[in-house]
Amino acid sequence: MKLPLCTWQDALVLHMRGQLKLSAGVVLVGLLAVVAGTAHGAGKAKRVAFRVTLEATVTKNWNSFTQADVNGCPTSYRSVGRRVVTLESKRPTTVLVTFRNQQMVSFAPAAVRFLAGEVVQTGTLTTKVAAPCTPSTKRSTCARRHRGVVGVRLAFFRSARNQISFRRSRLPGLAAGCPPESAQARAIQLGLEEAEGEISEEALADSRVRKQTATGSASAETDLEDEDTGRVVERVSWKLMFTRKR
Repeated sequence: MKLPLCTWQDALVLHMRGQLKLSAGVVLVGLLAVVAGTAHGAGKAKRVAFRVTLEATVTKNWNSFTQADVNGCPTSYRSVGRRVVTLESKRPTTVLVTFRNQQMVSFAPAAVRFLAGEVVQTGTLTTKVAAPCTPSTKRSTCARRHRGVVGVRLAFFRSARNQISFRRSRLPGLAAGCPPESAQARAIQLGLEEAEGEISEEALADSRVRKQTATGSASAETDLEDEDTGRVVERVSWKLMFTRKR
């Protein structure tokens, strides 16, 4: 038995619709595969080796006034001092930087090593004796004190996007001497951790950019009170340089 003409046309339309749905499904699956592959590639981590070096300077200035009774004589001491700590890399530290989506993720090791430098201190001490003792004033210029340091290691980390900071660490110092530093003044210590350094993570991840430097600086002024009066002024600056290894 022959089918009516309209039935053959309907069958042809249904067949074409099926083919179109099949083609659309294949295209959709292909697009999803491409998107998934792109997303997987974008999130893939990569590690790049850098030679890292550091230059850092920490300066402390103090001007303090202290009074005491010495053998029944009212005595005052004015101590004015300056101590400078400088550090620099004697050779680079190889650091592997892990990136994901053009952003830093981690460092290995998260530190700069092979640091050396010096600590230099200068200043004056003025001693005054008042009545009822014989008034007198003695001003002494302290001999320049110096200490060389080697083998220093400082840890750093990614503190925010496009930002690097140092971990808190004790910097090299000097034993007590001229000019004297009161316990209150000595307790005030500024370190590299006080200054965050800015860096472009996108540029650091770009293989066309061979060098980049993160720089940080900070300063603080503290007024002395109670037994001591005066002020302590501290400044810190550093440069952490990344050079891509070829």
